[in-house]
Amino acid sequence: MKRRLLVVDDEVGPRESLRAIFSRRYDVELADSAEAAMDVLTAKRIDLLMLDVMMPGKDGLALLKEVQGLYPQLPVVMISASTSVRPVVEAMRVGAYDYVSKPFDVEEILHIAERALESDRLQRCVEALESEVAREFPVEGVVGESDAFLAALEHVRKAADSDATVLISGESGTGKELAARMLHAFSTRKDEPFVAVHCAALPETLMESELFGHEKGAFTGADKQKPGRFDLAGAGTLFFDEVGEMPLTTQVKLLRVLQEREFMRVGGTRPIRTNARIVAATARDLKEEVKEGRFRDDLFYRLSVVPVRLPPLRERGGDVPRLAAYFLGLFGRSLDSSLDEFSPEAMELFCRYAWPGNIRELRNIIERMVVLHRRERVILPDHLPDEFREEPSPDAGLDVAGSLQDAVNAFERRMIEKALLDTGGVQTRAAEKLGTTRRILRYRMEKLDINVGNDG
Repeated sequence: MKRRLLVVDDEVGPRESLRAIFSRRYDVELADSAEAAMDVLTAKRIDLLMLDVMMPGKDGLALLKEVQGLYPQLPVVMISASTSVRPVVEAMRVGAYDYVSKPFDVEEILHIAERALESDRLQRCVEALESEVAREFPVEGVVGESDAFLAALEHVRKAADSDATVLISGESGTGKELAARMLHAFSTRKDEPFVAVHCAALPETLMESELFGHEKGAFTGADKQKPGRFDLAGAGTLFFDEVGEMPLTTQVKLLRVLQEREFMRVGGTRPIRTNARIVAATARDLKEEVKEGRFRDDLFYRLSVVPVRLPPLRERGGDVPRLAAYFLGLFGRSLDSSLDEFSPEAMELFCRYAWPGNIRELRNIIERMVVLHRRERVILPDHLPDEFREEPSPDAGLDVAGSLQDAVNAFERRMIEKALLDTGGVQTRAAEKLGTTRRILRYRMEKLDINVGNDG
């Protein structure tokens, strides 16, 4: 999508000259007065304003001050035919990005426009990072070689090649936001901002204003225009984390954005176009949420054009030792720790543990051990939390009040799930481990309603 420039000059000659200069690279809007310029700014998204200093009625400096109050993110380049430097100095003091002199030097004015637009893009990137309070995202999601993980990673890579909406599902702690960032990094939008919206953390009363921004005077305390997350994302990626927590009223508005590629600011009267790519994530079963009436079915299908499922850590087989070693090295360096390996007994307990909190739990536990035992060299079983050393009782998972067949089914279920866990979810290898065929294994899985694994 081309960037859009607005040229404001009361003289037709300079206006048309600037249209000719910029029209090959940008969409160009023209206005012959401050009033006409405000009409365009209200109606369309403008990426750069080229503003003449000397105009009858409201001059360029007055319009600049008004624009700075209403559209503080909009870069402005002043145009001056005067030999006096005072208006130019005043314009720069008020907030203009730069200025050019008449008559125009084509290469100079193109270069200034490019620099102004690039500065605006970088500023939006900075604001996007600041809005997330400089959160740290280590690369744990790219550590792993299990078939289940590599399959999910391949889905992410393939999805990055298109602009289709992507729905990332997975349990809490499996790295859904990291997968979204990887998708953005693999895409052609990688140089544009990645903006995250954490739906569960935003009150319903603030959700719409945060997403779409608001106009000056939209409500009490709205003393200037505020850009929303769609503004910050620009042509980048807008990530909705835990989209299942989004209120139904906001779901309707997000659906309109996906359908029409435009949104309305709170208090606004005209639609604004957006080129942001939408990626969403959820730990909930959105199909079930649709059945219960808590999530719109039309929005679900719009979001899940490309579904990506992140496997829980218990399905990633041999990735536990790799992740554990990665985090031990990460925290060992940052905390100046002497810990550099796991004892075989400690690693065995790590591999047997179910990891209900997934990668996030593993990361936190290792960080805790490094903090508490930093002057030791080897992680021992005694360093692990108590739950790692709790042995299941012989009849764990059995319904002793049930029939013999119930007990047999429960035992068979445990064996199959353990085999799938040990083989990274690959059914062919799990069948070999159990001494049976994949066809029989699939039959027993369907009979016992076991949904883990893949057809590899």
